[in-house]
Amino acid sequence: MENRLEQANSQILSQKMIQAVNILQMGTQELSAFIQEFSMENPVVDVEIQEEEAREDERLKKIEWLAELDEQNREYYSTERRESEGWEFDHVSQNENNSLKETLMMQLIGCGHSVLEMELFSYIADCLDSRGYFVFPVEDLMEHMSVSRERAEKSLAIMKNLEPAGVCAGSLQECLLIQLERKEYESRVEQEIVEKHLEQLGKMQLSAIARQMKIPLEKVRLAAERIKSLNPKPAQGFGSDRISRYVSPDVTVVKFENYFQILTNDYAYSSFHINIGYLRMMQTEEDQEVRAYLSRQIKRAQEMQEYIGKRKATLISLTKCIVDIQKDFFIHGGSNIRPFSMTEAAQMLRMNVSTVSRAVNDKYLQCCWGLYPLAFFFRKGPVSDRKQRSARSR
Repeated sequence: MENRLEQANSQILSQKMIQAVNILQMGTQELSAFIQEFSMENPVVDVEIQEEEAREDERLKKIEWLAELDEQNREYYSTERRESEGWEFDHVSQNENNSLKETLMMQLIGCGHSVLEMELFSYIADCLDSRGYFVFPVEDLMEHMSVSRERAEKSLAIMKNLEPAGVCAGSLQECLLIQLERKEYESRVEQEIVEKHLEQLGKMQLSAIARQMKIPLEKVRLAAERIKSLNPKPAQGFGSDRISRYVSPDVTVVKFENYFQILTNDYAYSSFHINIGYLRMMQTEEDQEVRAYLSRQIKRAQEMQEYIGKRKATLISLTKCIVDIQKDFFIHGGSNIRPFSMTEAAQMLRMNVSTVSRAVNDKYLQCCWGLYPLAFFFRKGPVSDRKQRSARSR
């Protein structure tokens, strides 16, 4: 009897852990859909449904509050305010590929870009071919938009940092290299193959590649499999037959003069509470079976609230860790990304690596430089570099 009870308790604990893990790795949109589904199957749950207008009001309140806190953030949020008030892009065209362009432009809204910069981004998006590549000379961009080479190249570089990874690349080679740069694994071999042996790879001449690179054939095979898993056509899947999936940031990092403010975008998904009427019924109902049923449903709802709260706390802790390590990027932007691994983040936060990985999964961070997947902030680097940082964190 005692063994059966222990097994039952262990099974319940495992189910709870699985549910907590599932919620942790949900993105904002998936979490919102989950809450709606959960409310339909649990009668004690009341969802506080936010209409689109109410969510917009919530976002405007956030913008106004931040603007009041610090003068330097007024320009940072001016673009987002214009968009909220109905500001449109002059060059948005109504064609079947509009969904890819909209997905790209949505990642740039609210990032402090000027009207001219937004026009440049819009023009670049209009020029993408069916693969999602920008294959025109930068001189064409300079001439058409009457801008300097520096501004044209900078705008194109910003676009290349957007999702889907590899979009706006000038060639297949560049598209693959952009994707490899964002991978968590050490991709030096893959990058060299893409840079120097792409034609041979296309012909599956793996033995020849191994001889020329002077590395084992198995390494080349592994690298080839990894390269094969990349997306050579970032625009694939976008178009009139697809509902555009807008990227919604899970956290926003705002730069003030002496510190950073981290905001979670809770307004992006519906919250819920336990119906007070069912709580009273559970206390007064004489039918034991009904009381037991209500007790189970209320307990489930409380557990879900706890899991969602833990997801938020983990996300905030992880973002603080990222901001601390990647401070130079959040101040200066550009290529100021330091080598940093999820293992190091796990050590700093005293979490399992799997917990960090799930927290990173399908999550996006918005800052003044743009919208980035959390995975963007984890990069491989020299071993000596990683050891030095690990020592400092201890």
